[in-house]
Amino acid sequence: MEIQQTGQLDNLESEQSPVITTLLGTISYESREDYDNFLQNLTLEHAAIVLISAANFAQSKGIFTLDEAELIANAIKRLTSKPQESVQEEQAEAVN
Repeated sequence: MEIQQTGQLDNLESEQSPVITTLLGTISYESREDYDNFLQNLTLEHAAIVLISAANFAQSKGIFTLDEAELIANAIKRLTSKPQESVQEEQAEAVN
């Protein structure tokens, strides 16, 4: 009898709290519909976030060599820096 009651409580708890799936350590969704909507409405900004998340996730798993990690980190900095910072960096690089 207790086993049945425990099973019923587990079912109630799982119905009340949604199952959240997390991809790449940062992108979460509650249902397949949410995921499909995200894919269909993917903007350039979202695409950049996905790629940066993928790079960070892979790095946290030790996937890249040091040179690869440096290259990816610099590419992420380039994508995420403000336009004025990028212009200043390019000018500084041109001087050197």
